[in-house]
Amino acid sequence: MQATATPRWRTELIECFLLEQQHASEEYVGWLNDREVNRYLESRFTIQDLASVRAFIETALADERILFLGIRCPALGRHVGNIKLGPIDRRHGLGEVGIMIGDRQAWGRGIASAAIACIADIAQHELGLRKLTAGCYASNKGSARAFEKAGFQVEGVRRDHFLLDGRPEDLILMARMLR
Repeated sequence: MQATATPRWRTELIECFLLEQQHASEEYVGWLNDREVNRYLESRFTIQDLASVRAFIETALADERILFLGIRCPALGRHVGNIKLGPIDRRHGLGEVGIMIGDRQAWGRGIASAAIACIADIAQHELGLRKLTAGCYASNKGSARAFEKAGFQVEGVRRDHFLLDGRPEDLILMARMLR
């Protein structure tokens, strides 16, 4: 989805920007291949490289149902992660949110919840959506907290939905009504 940054894309903690191929870097690839960073990402099953990251970004940019943003932390002065809104279902006014804070120095600073709140504001005021959904592994307490801080509530649980380290893991389903 092509989009233009507006003041809604910034807060005191973060600045969101449209992720483009030039933002693919060795550091970004490193996040995706870091076992601690990718522990709860489905991309953990594939070794990533610059070509695969650029291809993923290009696919997201070309898809009208996806808004894929980088997250920059002004305090750290760099790109620290990504947030994706998509797929967007305009017929029903829905969007799915996924986030990765790859830079470990950005962990625990409230960056994830600020980015989630930011994309919720974009979804409501710029895209006219009415509801956002998200999911996280039950043991990913940091992700669940970040979504809750950004106004999401638990809607349900899919028992033993994923395998994590060979053991069944629940999927926590969360949502935030925008209007």
